[in-house]
Amino acid sequence: MAVKLFEHPLSPYAQKVKIILYEKGIPFERVIIDPNEQRDDGDYQEFVLASPRREVPALVDGAVRVCDSSIIIEYLEERWPKPALSPASPGERARVRMLEEMMDTEYDAVNWGIMEIKVFERAVGEQAEKLLVRASLQLQRMWNRLERELEGRRWMNGELFGRGDAAVYPHIVGSRAFGYPVSARHPRLLDWQTRVAGLSAPKRVGTERAECLRRERAKLGEARPEVVRQYRDHRLEWMLKTGGSDIFVEGLLRGTIRFAGEYE
Repeated sequence: MAVKLFEHPLSPYAQKVKIILYEKGIPFERVIIDPNEQRDDGDYQEFVLASPRREVPALVDGAVRVCDSSIIIEYLEERWPKPALSPASPGERARVRMLEEMMDTEYDAVNWGIMEIKVFERAVGEQAEKLLVRASLQLQRMWNRLERELEGRRWMNGELFGRGDAAVYPHIVGSRAFGYPVSARHPRLLDWQTRVAGLSAPKRVGTERAECLRRERAKLGEARPEVVRQYRDHRLEWMLKTGGSDIFVEGLLRGTIRFAGEYE
């Protein structure tokens, strides 16, 4: 039975997992889940069983159900140990896990906030400008960190491409898509980004992302419908500390911001 991955091509967490699956050569079935759509079909019910918070990605391997992108990657590394995509030494593996944590929380929160303003227009005028300036400075600081990670290393993962690179690359692509490309002050990071973009697994994931964007734009046309967005702790923290507490409260009151529902 093939592995089944419940995902959305625009999710950086799903992209991270797919890069690992493609790199390992693990056959899998993709099931696209729209986070804002609940369905009655069997695939959706199987997704809810695998991911009680209704968050992508989730993976089903026979009787095994796994959610959370980092835990999924741990499972894949143990279930299919070759090729190994984590560093060999305990110290380097810990470094990569810390890097992954930064990207999945701090970096994701900045991209999420930028999208809330530039795509969903939750802030306009002077408030939007202030939030975006702060977001840009936050990205610069994290690019500084990523630039240091590449000192003496060819890849974020170390000597070979792997988990560390899969964890970083989708978020870098995301901020670039929102109009925040890595600056020229980070030459190692720029060179790394170019090399990753030329690899088959990231390229394949990028193609799936682009196809999804085309479908979404064609479906929406010029309309800008209100979308309910699910917040988690790091996204809420970003909005509160960066100056958007009123945006969050308004979204809660209007029902366009939510948290995950209770477990069933």
